[in-house]
Amino acid sequence: MRRLLLLAALLTACTPRGATSEPKGETAPVMLSEAEMGALTGAYGKLGGSFGRQDFAAGLAALDAAAAIDVGDESIDYRRASLLAAAGRGEEALAVLQRLDAAGSLLVPQPHDFPKLAGPELDRLAAAARARLPASASARAFTLADRALIPEGIAHDPGTGTFFVGSIYKRKIVAVDREGAARDLAVADPANGLYSPLGMKFDARRGSLWVASAGLPEMQGYVEAEHRGKAALHELDPSTGQSRARYPRESPGPHLLNDLVIAPDGALYVTDSGAGEVLMLRPGPGAQFESVAPAGEFGYPNGIALSDDGSVLFVADFVRGVTAIPLATRQLRVLPRPRGAATHGFDGLYFHRGALVGVDNGAGGGRIVRLALAPTFDSIVRVEVLEAGHPDFLIPTTGVLDGDSLVYIANSQLRSFEDGQIFPPERLFPAQVLRLPLR
Repeated sequence: MRRLLLLAALLTACTPRGATSEPKGETAPVMLSEAEMGALTGAYGKLGGSFGRQDFAAGLAALDAAAAIDVGDESIDYRRASLLAAAGRGEEALAVLQRLDAAGSLLVPQPHDFPKLAGPELDRLAAAARARLPASASARAFTLADRALIPEGIAHDPGTGTFFVGSIYKRKIVAVDREGAARDLAVADPANGLYSPLGMKFDARRGSLWVASAGLPEMQGYVEAEHRGKAALHELDPSTGQSRARYPRESPGPHLLNDLVIAPDGALYVTDSGAGEVLMLRPGPGAQFESVAPAGEFGYPNGIALSDDGSVLFVADFVRGVTAIPLATRQLRVLPRPRGAATHGFDGLYFHRGALVGVDNGAGGGRIVRLALAPTFDSIVRVEVLEAGHPDFLIPTTGVLDGDSLVYIANSQLRSFEDGQIFPPERLFPAQVLRLPLR
């Protein structure tokens, strides 16, 4: 999760809500070639690694390489400013943000991206960008009063209308009824072996709630020797929260089961962000995880979606961008996409009416993006931002499709920890869940 937060801060591009990648005066967007996509992946990989090592010179060089490929992508300047600020070069960082402001950028500088720049000028720049944002299309679906939830995953049972929201910090799952009343459904205990709940899906076929959980330093009761690198997939009763099955990740190495999707035949596909792997599980006695994309293939696989016909997986990765995996061949393909419309920052990812919808929680305050796909699902042909910089946004994470709407977590507050402790209540906010029409 710490790596998620770092990369999400660095590896995201934003454009105005309703804007597309199609240049003015042209009938079709300028597409990046496969070679350019590969070079861009290499640049983002070097960027993330250099920041982790505090090698700021290497990070700036990686941004130069990315800028040479994605000419005109203003989010690269946003990341450059963040890197300069982290390096202690505050005046240079502010100068970059001021240039973005003068150009009319809609990227809203976030305090968690620029902690060393806190002050009147950063506040002014943020207010100016926020004032330029289009009117929001999202409305509040419901609010959870508990400020210390730190929610990340959400699922929905369309039959009962119940939503399920996971709490990273409190290691529990909350059920929310049609009227918005919340109750604790499942709380971590020795019987269920629940770590921090992340991705969740309701399985109508089995009448189950599936939950990916991982041992995170941000969770209550974290003991490094006991929890670090541990992860499991859980099948729960959606009415009682009782455990029906638990599938721990037991192979050597660190694991972080992050998100999942359910195929029409009942198989589950899961991202393991710690191992850089995509897995498949067919539930049942003695079931074992099977590798779909081997460990190390991805930098940090996160959101995962499946075409309606069950033929193609789509995986969001903070280094590779969006990758398609036809299940008949399992041959990975980084999806080419329009120049200037980066796809490296998605947390949640969903397949809707032949397109992908992604929740992007990086540069400029967060956004919801629609990626129109070619009929063959082998490229992204158009990118449209449906929501950006909503006032409730504080690291939006994942959502769930409810008909033709995306219901999503707006303010996970994932970075609300200091010296290993969660912020006091006065620095936290009630959890807001928003609904965005997709048609």
